[in-house]
Amino acid sequence: MKKISSYTVFIAFIFIAFHTQKIAAQGCVAVRQMGGLYMNSASSYNLGKGEFQVGTNYRYFHSWRHFVGKEEQRERQTTGGGHDENGVERGNAVNIYSHAVDFNFSYGITDRIQINATLPYVHNERSQVLRQATPVKDTLRYSVYAQGFADARVSVNYWFFDPKTAHKGNLMLGLGVKLNTGSHTKMDDAPQTDGTTKSVMMDQAIQPGDGGIGIAAELQVFRQITGRLYGFANGYYLFNPKESNGSFKSPPKEGLEGYEIYACPDQYFARAGLSAAVDKKENFSVSLAGRIEGIPAYDAFGGQVAYRRPGYVIAIEYGFAYHIGKHNFSLFIPYNIVKNRIQSAADIASQNLQNSVITDPSKYVHVQGDAAFADYSVNVGYSYRFSLGKKMKVTMH
Repeated sequence: MKKISSYTVFIAFIFIAFHTQKIAAQGCVAVRQMGGLYMNSASSYNLGKGEFQVGTNYRYFHSWRHFVGKEEQRERQTTGGGHDENGVERGNAVNIYSHAVDFNFSYGITDRIQINATLPYVHNERSQVLRQATPVKDTLRYSVYAQGFADARVSVNYWFFDPKTAHKGNLMLGLGVKLNTGSHTKMDDAPQTDGTTKSVMMDQAIQPGDGGIGIAAELQVFRQITGRLYGFANGYYLFNPKESNGSFKSPPKEGLEGYEIYACPDQYFARAGLSAAVDKKENFSVSLAGRIEGIPAYDAFGGQVAYRRPGYVIAIEYGFAYHIGKHNFSLFIPYNIVKNRIQSAADIASQNLQNSVITDPSKYVHVQGDAAFADYSVNVGYSYRFSLGKKMKVTMH
């Protein structure tokens, strides 16, 4: 069998990364699971007309560190959660455990145009404490769950330069539709302060869907630096113009009507780094990248009167990929080095309302909610490429 060129190995690696690196909730900041963000799957640079690729990805994270802005609320880990049987005070931090599996499909319409579809399934757990009324009593920690198919996505990608000749670099643009296939109204039983149990609406952070139909624009680019070393970058922005999805977070407050309803927020992602094949057969590759992902306080289009926890994380991502024949395997671990829960539109509206009745500017209040973030996530992927009715060929260079 002929040796595969190093640029082909790199493309296999980087599109394994695109295939695997879907965006999921990073905790209470609901940057949620959305299928097909990087559906240019492994080796898809050579995905010719009539060729298929199918795959699956699994992702896990645990969020538990609370932040207001960039300042961690460390006391949430040790206080406010009652006491254990030894009288030691417990924390009241919200913990989210998220498991997500994507089912991916890609098809080459031509050598330069590719259509992609992804359907995600999620299982999310939110562990929290019961806020007891006075007199103060030990709080009860309990868990609620939301699971099911999340928001699916269909996209079309186009390579600006012919992959048959553009061996050292290329640029791809993509346009996709995010569907509202995931439920945004999941409910579960939760204990109440009066000792009863009641079915309640799950928090926005663990709902499978956001209730909106969105449009996502994508960009991917790579360039050979030297030998088997390549640079790459990719990113997307989801435009989610629907103002809110109609599900209620809490009872409305006078003067802040509308901010008690969950939003259908925009979200964004960007990533850039280096990758190289390291073994003699050039089947195994490693990468190092920086990335940022989050949701803005205000959408680019549509109304803004709704509730969200906006913020972002900046991460260092370590990547590993292996391909053999038609099979591709990957592992990516982004470690969050910056966590920032920014001020939301609801925070600003509440702040303005309170300050409107304060006559002394020195006594103005600042309102900014908190959110829990994960330290890292684990992303594992597999894909298989095939062609119906004809034998696949490996192009040599």
